[in-house]
Amino acid sequence: MGHPGKYALALINTTQQPQLTSLTNRASREKLFKASIDRTSGGDQYDLTANIEEIAQLRATKAALLGQPNYAAFALYDRMVKDPAKAISFMQDFVPAVAATQQRERTMLEEMAASEGQNIKLEPWDWSYYAEKVRKARYDIDDATVKPYFEVWKTLEDGVFFAANKFYGISFKRRTDLPTYHPDMRVYTVYDKDGSEMAVFYFDPFARPNKQGGAWMGNFVEQSYLLGDKPVIYNTQNITPPAPGEPALATADDVNTMFHEFGHALHGIFASQQYPSLSGTNTARDFVEFPSQFNENFAFLPEVLNNYAKHYQTGETIPAELVQKIEAA
Repeated sequence: MGHPGKYALALINTTQQPQLTSLTNRASREKLFKASIDRTSGGDQYDLTANIEEIAQLRATKAALLGQPNYAAFALYDRMVKDPAKAISFMQDFVPAVAATQQRERTMLEEMAASEGQNIKLEPWDWSYYAEKVRKARYDIDDATVKPYFEVWKTLEDGVFFAANKFYGISFKRRTDLPTYHPDMRVYTVYDKDGSEMAVFYFDPFARPNKQGGAWMGNFVEQSYLLGDKPVIYNTQNITPPAPGEPALATADDVNTMFHEFGHALHGIFASQQYPSLSGTNTARDFVEFPSQFNENFAFLPEVLNNYAKHYQTGETIPAELVQKIEAA
């Protein structure tokens, strides 16, 4: 489109850019990284620095009006940690271990670069590129090997739902009579172990133009005894959509994210509150990730994994040695 022989790299709305793992030209990696990290702070019409400063000032004013010494104290008073000093101390306790791990990884990646004749000091835009090389060299694994075992809908129904049924007793029935806002979505009614209806669950798995990046859980309807409402919940991801006539396949990271976001969905499905403002994931922010992080543990639990990780062409269960490589990588 006006630039023959060149390629346009669109910035993804996440903190990392996927192309950084594969761009061989170091200058291009640096340019892409800086374009991403400097978004909305370049001194042009899109610069949000003044907006951020205004928000910070308004927050400080709000905290002062409510008798708090700063906005951090105001924001944390109703959370589990309560005190900003405790939050800082908690993070600082991790610094020695994290710094040591980071240095080990830096050394490993610089050795990989040196083995290719690149005697460089590792910069942020090099990290993903050489980490991917190390991953392939050490663990002999790539997405093309893994993805055939993770068909999206089988992972959802025979993995995510299977685990929820096994450990919580709930069951799921697909609904083709309910409307969706996109044809790629599927809808399910969720039933308790006594057969009573608990919730409706929507899943919107694939990336598409104009869709927000990332993955998240949300509510169309919050559970509420006051209003007599059962929850209507959705999970959304940005898995690469399949080509026409091809199966929808997920990466190991996509699978982990699927279980993670369904942990949030379970938080909403099991909601049992009078008021919608207190229902489901409407909890302290430093607690809300616990159900989702906990649910990640089921993704590669052997009795769960062996139920859904089947090669889409042969039906072969994912080999144990491949699972070990995924977990090691």
